[in-house]
This record gives sequence, structure tokens and C-alpha cells, in this order.
Amino acid sequence: MMNSTEETASQSATRMMLAEIATFVSKVIITFILTNIQDVVILINFFLASSETDSIMESIHVVFGQYLGFSTLLMLSLFGYTISYMLPVKLFGFLGFLIIFFGLNGLRKLAKDLLKKRKEKKQAFERSQDNERVEFIQFESENITSKENLTFMGDIKQIVKVSLVTIANGNDNIAIYVPIFVQSKSWEIIAYAVGFLIMVGVLCFVCYYFVHYPLIFKFAQKYAQFISPFVFIGLGIYILIDSKCFPWLIEVLETGQWTYT
Repeated sequence: MMNSTEETASQSATRMMLAEIATFVSKVIITFILTNIQDVVILINFFLASSETDSIMESIHVVFGQYLGFSTLLMLSLFGYTISYMLPVKLFGFLGFLIIFFGLNGLRKLAKDLLKKRKEKKQAFERSQDNERVEFIQFESENITSKENLTFMGDIKQIVKVSLVTIANGNDNIAIYVPIFVQSKSWEIIAYAVGFLIMVGVLCFVCYYFVHYPLIFKFAQKYAQFISPFVFIGLGIYILIDSKCFPWLIEVLETGQWTYT
């Protein structure tokens, strides 16, 4: 049997180990929150878009897209030293233009839908009740057909769309994760990666249920199509400014030196 000294030493070692585990887990959670707090806005926006009645984007697209985008950022961070000599971190900031395009495209579709609805309302007053009924049936069948025609490639397109926005917003992820991984042991890097991926699921879960809270969900179904385009445009502009990609480009053009940080 262990004497009291050995037992005390064992308990002390156990407490230290638990304290180290708790500290490490806290570090993983805090690091994830600090580098992904902006993704809350992105996820809520995409979940709002998926809540629209005739939206081709579904919640599962948002989850898979977020995982794909974050996994890409994680891989770029894991191979930070190698990748940094090929793809400067600042370069990802220019993806902000792509997000602005998503927003402008959303505004174009919104204007087109509003004009179409206005035209249909005007035509409805000029038609008989029977014609209105036929038109309603045709309109519903077109919606059903468009839903049924959502192919595998259509699913991939929506997932990639979400992932590109996540990657564009991930400058700080790479900038912070690379030095953390460089200073960590192999098992710590694996623990970081697993912890971050679990936190992605938690983040998606929280944002999904926030959007699908009854009052918020009703609001989302009614107004999401009006809000989403402006959120994308604002987010794209923010990424272009926050990433400092333009000052980096100007410096490269002035000095002729291709910097990677």
C-alpha cells in the first residue's frame, strides 16, 4: 500500500494534470471564440437566407460549408510555413470582393423578384377568377419543379459559397493559428484541431437555433431576403479594410518585394 506521502504526491499530480487539461481546454475555447466571433454574423446571415420559403440554400449547406471553409483555414495554418511562401495571408483579403458580389447579386435577384410580384399582382386584377386559379397552380408547380431540380452540383455550389465567405473572413485565423501551432507539441496541435472542429459544430448549433427561435424565425422568413444582401456587402467591405490587403498591395508595387505577412 502507498504511504501517506506517496498518496499525497499522487493526488497533487492528478490535480496538476486536471488543472493543465482545464487550462488547455480554456485556451482552445478562447482562441476559437476570438478568431471566429465574426463568423456568428456570417452563419446567422446564411441561416436567415436558408429560412426563406423558396431558398435553394438549406441549413445543411451552411453547416457543411462552414466546416469546409474552416477546415481549409486549419490546413493552411497547419502547413503555415510552406503555404506562407506561396500564398500571403493578406491575399485572402481580396476575397472580400467576392462577398460584395454575392451581396450585389442578391440585390439584383431581390429587385427582379419584387418587379415580378408587382407585375403578377397587376395582371391578377385584369384576369378572371378561373385564369387566376390556373396561374396559381402553374406558379406552384414551377416552384416545386425548381426545388426538385436542385442537383448534386447545386448542393456543392451552395456549400462552396459558404466556405468561400468563411475563408475570406479567416485572415486572423491563419495569423493566430500558425504561431500557436509552431510553439505546440504534436499532441497539442491535434488537440487544437479536434477542439476547433468541435467548436465549429457548437457555433453552427447556436446560430441555427438562434435563427429558428419562433419570433426570430417568423421575422427571418419575412425579411431575410431584404437583409442578407446588405450584410454581405458590409461584410465584404469590412474584410477588404480589416485585412489591410490594399496597403499590402501598394507596398508590394512600390518596393517590388513580395511580402508574405
